[in-house]
Amino acid sequence: MSVQLYLGDCLEVMRSMPDKSVDAVITDPPYFLPAQHYQTRKQFQRNFSDLGILEHFFKDLYTEMARVIKDDGCFYMFCDGQSYPLFWYHGFKISKSVRPLIWDKSVSINGYGWRHQHELILFGEMPKAKPIPTGDGDILKYRAVAVDSREHPAEKPVELLIRLVEKSGATILDPFMGSGATGISCIKAGRNFIGIEIDPTYYAIAERRIAEAQMQPRLEVE
Repeated sequence: MSVQLYLGDCLEVMRSMPDKSVDAVITDPPYFLPAQHYQTRKQFQRNFSDLGILEHFFKDLYTEMARVIKDDGCFYMFCDGQSYPLFWYHGFKISKSVRPLIWDKSVSINGYGWRHQHELILFGEMPKAKPIPTGDGDILKYRAVAVDSREHPAEKPVELLIRLVEKSGATILDPFMGSGATGISCIKAGRNFIGIEIDPTYYAIAERRIAEAQMQPRLEVE
């Protein structure tokens, strides 16, 4: 089992990686929002092209994902209802199938109307991916990390990530490592991990947390 951590821009690091070198990408990219130039007295029609900057970045990201993921690999990408259409569009072009998994957090956040209780996980299988022998449903029920316990604002529960890691081959790449939850999950499941993080503060947190996880007994998984 190996761990490789990189501080830097994910596209630059991925471009230095060999072709077909990872079994899966499991990641939680930032959900960029389009420019809010509609907040004026005059109403303008919103347009999908407003996501142009976002679209350009993720086009490049998916291009690199298609290159580094093995032909029988897969990818899991956390997203929300607004980013899912864009992620699906690019995921569809590089995979033989792409569909959503639902992460049910069990408890909704404060607010009014229909309150937020879930996130989407875009699941894509590469062209030669083999069927996964499983009876698991596509709704994954795990409580979110308590806000006061988080070391990153978008930190995901390790238990949820382990479920994804266990089905994803020997080597996992996370281009948006954050505070290292995917890396910890890989260590617990006995998988190789490659993590990339552009923010020095979060990189240091991930480095520490992953080193601590390496000192702990790992799970016995097949």
